[in-house]
Amino acid sequence: MGNRNAEKASGFGLTLVLLVASVAASAQTSPSAADDAAVEDYRVYDVVLDQVELPKEDLHFLILDDTLNFKCGEDSGNPILLNGCSGMIMPPATTTPEQIGQFLRQNWPRLDKTTWEDFERRNANSAKLRDSFVTPWKHLLEGQDVPEDKSKEWDSSDGAFYFSRVGFNSKRTEALVFAFFASYMKGVGSTGYYFLMRRDTGKEWKLDGRLQMFTTDKQN
Repeated sequence: MGNRNAEKASGFGLTLVLLVASVAASAQTSPSAADDAAVEDYRVYDVVLDQVELPKEDLHFLILDDTLNFKCGEDSGNPILLNGCSGMIMPPATTTPEQIGQFLRQNWPRLDKTTWEDFERRNANSAKLRDSFVTPWKHLLEGQDVPEDKSKEWDSSDGAFYFSRVGFNSKRTEALVFAFFASYMKGVGSTGYYFLMRRDTGKEWKLDGRLQMFTTDKQN
């Protein structure tokens, strides 16, 4: 998992290791979030979404408009719960943000201290996302504050993405984000990853590494 080449070898959503027993959706009422995601967050999200490699054409994915946070329990404000938490921390292996920070630094010695500090601070609570995503496939923003799309095109989507807030280093040259992909497709498991990004010379964000937190069984 610490090997950088291995981090990039497999397509997002197609890993095989089973670390989570169950995935339970949660329908909590979302908290108000004045600290909405900024423009730069979406550029990082777009890099993550560009990593999607799935054995199907004409993909249709939902993107939840509430971000994940580090809290656990039904009153956490998380749009989905996995083992009682958001997926960013996974009991019993990791139960606190501090343990996640240690895990990431062990696997990514290059991770800037200020990146983690900003990530931890931003993800203390959920924030609202708007449809500022650029994706290579069709997507639909979904949430309690988003008008429902009743067209037949979205009667059966292929999955849903849940994002954390993005953390940046003090120089804004490094970024960290967590993404959970809930698969609705047979034969494709649900997965959760941390992604590390860096800016290249053209000021564009590029994938620098990814660490899998978990994956569920592939559906039959």
